[in-house]
Amino acid sequence: MAQNSSQHRVLIADDEAPARRELKRLLQADPSLELVGEADNGLDAFTKAMQLRPEIIFLDIQMPAMSGIETAQGFLANHYYPLIVFVTAYDEYAVKAFELHAIDYILKPVRKQRFAMVLKRIHEQLHEQGPEAAQSRLLQLIQSLKESSPVSRISLYQGEKIIPIRTDQIIYAEASGRSCTVMTSKGLFTSAYRMHELEDILSTSHFFLCHRSYLVNLDFLESVELWVNSTYRLKMAHCDTLIPVSRNSTSELKQLLHLL
Repeated sequence: MAQNSSQHRVLIADDEAPARRELKRLLQADPSLELVGEADNGLDAFTKAMQLRPEIIFLDIQMPAMSGIETAQGFLANHYYPLIVFVTAYDEYAVKAFELHAIDYILKPVRKQRFAMVLKRIHEQLHEQGPEAAQSRLLQLIQSLKESSPVSRISLYQGEKIIPIRTDQIIYAEASGRSCTVMTSKGLFTSAYRMHELEDILSTSHFFLCHRSYLVNLDFLESVELWVNSTYRLKMAHCDTLIPVSRNSTSELKQLLHLL
């Protein structure tokens, strides 16, 4: 049967089968929504969403491989802005962030009345908001959540594979055109992130933008070499690349490392 042109495509991502079944049951009450896929972990959700391009995604926050927030960050990095309804069991900080930025969310167990309210808001937003508004709201939400829950994994590429990498395995990132290559303790990966996006995601005390083209994890710093014009180069563990420190970043590095 051909798809009704007025239908909106939906993906459900939740690692609990009963939760997926309940969401499917509730979705069936709305003929304007077409379920096009399911996922039981964040990485599978990211892969299927990038292939199927649903307009709406019900995304659980706590999932294996990648969390719902990390999955949403992957969408942003790939310039894909679906309408996301986050599903959560108990994250009070998340609920506050959703309410603050008017992002839809559902608390588990899913209640029919609450689901009906969410569907109403989905239809309103599908008709009223453009991709720029969706991008802005999702960015605001992720920033709020990061303040309470630091990102622990990001998705990188190795050939045609999407690989979730723990952020504490990242040694450094190097700007390469409009994206970044990322050296990790598991090898070299490519990414869809621009440097400023990666710096924002990895905004912890462990990471330092030592040059406009390099973001380093100070936990992997082995030694500091004096270089030209009173600047430095950094020797990182597990790799031979010497990372330059720009003149603008030299003073901050000296403070971080208590260099005299």
